[in-house]
Amino acid sequence: MSVPQAIPPIRIVIVDNDFAETGTIKTWLEKDMRVPWRMTHCVSVEEACPRINKADLVILKPEMQGLSSPKEVFKHIDKMVFEVPIIVLTSEGDERGLSTYVMEQGAADTLIRGYFARLVDAIEFALIRQKIKIDVRKANDKTLLDSEDKGAADLKTSQDDALAGDERHRQILRMFSGDYAVDH
Repeated sequence: MSVPQAIPPIRIVIVDNDFAETGTIKTWLEKDMRVPWRMTHCVSVEEACPRINKADLVILKPEMQGLSSPKEVFKHIDKMVFEVPIIVLTSEGDERGLSTYVMEQGAADTLIRGYFARLVDAIEFALIRQKIKIDVRKANDKTLLDSEDKGAADLKTSQDDALAGDERHRQILRMFSGDYAVDH
């Protein structure tokens, strides 16, 4: 019999100079998040710099007064993070094509500011996709190293690891759908 372990909180950094909007986001998280979470609010890119790589996810409003352009703000934040998904808040109408641009540049998702009904789903899917991407990269790195060092016979181990990873992904999906028991 396995004992469920406590799930560490998801660390969310919000970069948004609109306090009311950040309050609305916090309200949606409190209402709908199914896993533990912790939020840090930064009102500028400069304030986010020391905090951003300690995050599991970034929610970014790239349209801030005094900064060059939303695309430049996204580029700046994107350069600061490594393997941290970014959800970008865009304006309704998005005449400048910001949503398309940030998705092409690797943003995890976009949400129209003020319409947060799918916020929690966007967060969960972004984290799941990022976990899968990291696991695949690590498996590919391990496979490459194994094949260089030990030859084709050790590929069986990599396949077993991949199957174990697949089971872990299913567990994560179950966790986000409300089943908090994690098998070991």
